[in-house]
Amino acid sequence: MKATLLFLFVITLGYSQNPNATKVYDLASVLENNWITLKVTGNENSTHYTKPIRATFTNTSKNPLRFSIPNGQIFRAEDSTVQDIVIVKEELIALKVQETKELPLYGMCIESSNSGNNLETLFYADGLAEEKLLKLTEEIQKRRSYNTLGQYAVWTLTDGNDLNSISGFDAEEALHLKTFVAGLMGVPVPEYDPTDYATNYENDGLIKRAAESRFKFTFSEDSAVTIAMFDEDNIVVRELYNNPNVTSGYHEMEFKFDVSVYQNKAYYIRMIVDGEIKINMKMEPRRS
Repeated sequence: MKATLLFLFVITLGYSQNPNATKVYDLASVLENNWITLKVTGNENSTHYTKPIRATFTNTSKNPLRFSIPNGQIFRAEDSTVQDIVIVKEELIALKVQETKELPLYGMCIESSNSGNNLETLFYADGLAEEKLLKLTEEIQKRRSYNTLGQYAVWTLTDGNDLNSISGFDAEEALHLKTFVAGLMGVPVPEYDPTDYATNYENDGLIKRAAESRFKFTFSEDSAVTIAMFDEDNIVVRELYNNPNVTSGYHEMEFKFDVSVYQNKAYYIRMIVDGEIKINMKMEPRRS
């Protein structure tokens, strides 16, 4: 019996040092077995609802290695004042022996009251999301809602935001996510108020006092373009422009918002092209 136990122990130890190159592991397993080193930082080229973090992996094992970063994986910020992130798109990583790869990860903020991250922010892996949030992140991946609507839906679960906050230019997708989250919460879908500017994106007639401007940009290829407004903590407060089919060439994109509703001294207006921030402009609206 002692010899058998010793044999099993040796086999187990060898397995932990040498992963099976044909198997796909999960992130928790490769970290537990010390098969990789992992560094996760903020991604300054993204918003907090597209690809907010960048991960650098190095295979330190003796074999090629494949593993997944699962949908619903939580990454905690080491700085408690910075937002934590939940992954909303599973990623499969393949590494040769001693190979290093760096890539941005699709994720969303799960703490709307905390500030956005930056390159100096470090994160660590901390298990999976709870059941309701995991169902939502899987739905976000299924529908590719890597946008403000997906973020607003997440905040409804994680921060207790109102269901009607799930609103945007794509009214059909907004209604779908609102209905999906209401189902997770076991509550009815609230009635939509067409006179509420904060949740209405199509009727500029609701604006009482407008601040407006435009971005001029030449696109080298057809692109998905949004313009969004962020507060001084780098948290999105409203999307101002959304066109998933901007053709290549020169464009002027106008945007406006109601300063009687959004009353901060300053906002940051960002143009996001295919998920990457291309223009970042500080705007201090005149209120007199």
